[in-house]
Amino acid sequence: MPGSARVLFQGAFANFNPRATTRVDFRNNSRAPLLFIAGGADHIVPPKVNKANARLYRKSSAITDYHEFPGRSHYTVGQDGWEDVADFALAWAVHNSRTHT
Repeated sequence: MPGSARVLFQGAFANFNPRATTRVDFRNNSRAPLLFIAGGADHIVPPKVNKANARLYRKSSAITDYHEFPGRSHYTVGQDGWEDVADFALAWAVHNSRTHT
């Protein structure tokens, strides 16, 4: 079924439009808390990529954290011991939801 190519053009020309729909506002102070989780042995999205993204989001006064789980791959929550990752994320979310206004 034919569809609109608008989304393709928006993506293709996003770098030339300062108000593009694909633009990310790293300085958004009213966003929810954000946690980046990385696997130390991730070769698909290496930890340095997550660290770089976390640094970009720190331009905002909203809560931004980064946590790396050494030895974990990209399939972080599918590996044995996934409960440690889930427990950490849940505790972080509960703690930071109380401080988010």
